[in-house]
Amino acid sequence: MPLKAETAQASTHQVVNEDSTDIALFVRSSQDDMLGWNRQRIVDALLRETFVDRDTAEKISKDIELTIQAGKVKTITGPLIREMVNAKLLEMGLEEARRMHTRLGVPLYDVDQLLVQHNKENANVPHGPEATNLTLAEGIKKEYALLHVFTPDVADAHLSGDLHLHDLGFIDRPYCSGQSLEYIKKFGLNLPHALSMAKPAKHAEVLLAHMVKFAASLQSHFAGAIGWDAINLFYAPYLEELDDNGVKQLAQMMIYEFSQQAVARGGQAIFSDVNIYWEVPKHFVDVPAIGPGGVYTGKTYGEYEKQAQRFAWALFEVYKEGDAAGRPFFFPKPLVHITEKFFKTDGHMDFLHHICEVASVKGNTYFVFDRGDTAKISECCRLSFKLEASDLEDAKQPWKMRYSALQNITINLPRLAFKAQGDDTKLFGLLTENLQLAAKAHGQKKKFIERLMSLGKGGPLSLLAMDLDGEPYLKLHKCSYLIGMVGLNELIRVHLGEELHDSDASIKFGLKVIAHMNIVCNKLAESLGMKFVLEQTPAESTSFRFAKLDLAHFNAEAAKVVQGNREKGEVYYSNSTLFNVGAVMSPIARVEKEGLFHPLIEAGSITHLWLGEAQPDKEALASFVINVFKYTQNDQIAFSPEFTACLDCGKTSRGLSEACPYCQSKNVDGITRITGYFTKISSWNKGKLGELHDRYRNTDRFNN
Repeated sequence: MPLKAETAQASTHQVVNEDSTDIALFVRSSQDDMLGWNRQRIVDALLRETFVDRDTAEKISKDIELTIQAGKVKTITGPLIREMVNAKLLEMGLEEARRMHTRLGVPLYDVDQLLVQHNKENANVPHGPEATNLTLAEGIKKEYALLHVFTPDVADAHLSGDLHLHDLGFIDRPYCSGQSLEYIKKFGLNLPHALSMAKPAKHAEVLLAHMVKFAASLQSHFAGAIGWDAINLFYAPYLEELDDNGVKQLAQMMIYEFSQQAVARGGQAIFSDVNIYWEVPKHFVDVPAIGPGGVYTGKTYGEYEKQAQRFAWALFEVYKEGDAAGRPFFFPKPLVHITEKFFKTDGHMDFLHHICEVASVKGNTYFVFDRGDTAKISECCRLSFKLEASDLEDAKQPWKMRYSALQNITINLPRLAFKAQGDDTKLFGLLTENLQLAAKAHGQKKKFIERLMSLGKGGPLSLLAMDLDGEPYLKLHKCSYLIGMVGLNELIRVHLGEELHDSDASIKFGLKVIAHMNIVCNKLAESLGMKFVLEQTPAESTSFRFAKLDLAHFNAEAAKVVQGNREKGEVYYSNSTLFNVGAVMSPIARVEKEGLFHPLIEAGSITHLWLGEAQPDKEALASFVINVFKYTQNDQIAFSPEFTACLDCGKTSRGLSEACPYCQSKNVDGITRITGYFTKISSWNKGKLGELHDRYRNTDRFNN
């Protein structure tokens, strides 16, 4: 059942009742308008779109005409005709023809709601005309995907909530990607269908302009984040001409450009990540460096360590200052890799204190732990691509290092527990069936993208088909296929009667569930020749959608375990393998115990530590980070403070307040991390608001 929403005034009448986020999340049938009447159009459409014979098409068109005449219909519209023809097809038992004849679109009522209400499915999308365009276009593409790309069993599993097919509205593009700045350093800005092309940049600020424009172009071809590898290192050859003030200015330009660009889907900022190293990663040490004008400098990247460190330091100086109102920057997200080599590099403790101060003051820093010989590029809310032998070979020509996950599919874990009713064998059998169905769905998306890519430079994915280095920009044969999970905590609660944090037995069984998922993914990968990998789903809206659907279909069972406030509709499941956000746990206990699951989840995991108003000192956080690296298996951590931004006086204060502490205005908005990025709380969906209320904030407990 849709949630009730606050009343909003449209131009001609009052719009009430339905939440626009629900309209976007819960796919509905829809129609378009088409004026005029000509019976032959029905015949032509049936012959063109279905497999019915001409005599059947003629009979249906005549029957429809007689019905319209008998009803004295004054206005003939496309939706009306389609509905009548489809009803006739069903009456005649022609279900497949009815499916093929379906018209995609959005009901008038839904458009009314979407035009005036904020769709909060994605908190990074502001409310405005471009966002409305995005939602309406997504609505049509979602239905197209469920009717045409995926088979009925896959579509039904999504619609019922057994699993979630992410980014259905972007069915004609891959999920997310990792880039190398070396590509535009070497080839310049030479994009298909562009009005002009640019040679490789000769100056740092021009390279930045190329990077931002390329990111905007990539954002229109991928559904998820645009990540950049070793950004401070690859900029290093351009920095020799700049003094420290110039480097700081470049850092400001980069962060402000990515924070203020409202050019991505629906007018949102580009979801961007920058991977940062204090040391030179060992796979780049002996690689010849590309400098201004796309010319090799005669040095290796190993010789640019100090320049790379200057840029890394300057970036975090800008992050620490925040924007003009003192608010944290939302993008680009800085992902700092902590490696074995990090601790052997001069100045590492000063830098660690520097980025820990930023983590405490503004919360931007992501700590990515690459232990042993592990090397990876991270992006999105927690996704990472681990480098294999072939990738390390590509590192000798870094412009070849580009990665993509083609699609993300999430399994509804609590529902499996509802169905299993305490039976281990049935639970793992159902889990296997869902994983097999997810693999099937991945294969269907792969086939669809391959068809679009086969159209080459003249097709819709011309940017991804460009081959400036001899192979398509999107390397389909190297794509990953993500399988995520939501609600492990609630599965445990249903199956064992306690939550993950309650006992070692609960954790052990949780590990058994995720290990089983990992084993099945590996077997499917081997049999189907596709790289299926587990990922912790960020689940900004999926945890809300699953909880709501389970309350509708499994009310008695779901009502006992769904988190949040049911009266307000603020319901959710615990995200991926995360423990209950409200559980009272010390930071190290949460990091250590949640980290037990991370080795099983190849495509990325994270633990969030909610600071609230607390502002731990940088030395304490640095010690904490070192201990996490040395003594846990945790993959990534992030510290998340909270802020109140006053919309009247423009000042920013620490913590979430109902009124501004400076001017006492109640015209305020909260800011904190929703999943993997900071954003304004006013843009959050109801499920995430429920989670926000439940979060346990760590105070000064990082010294222990």
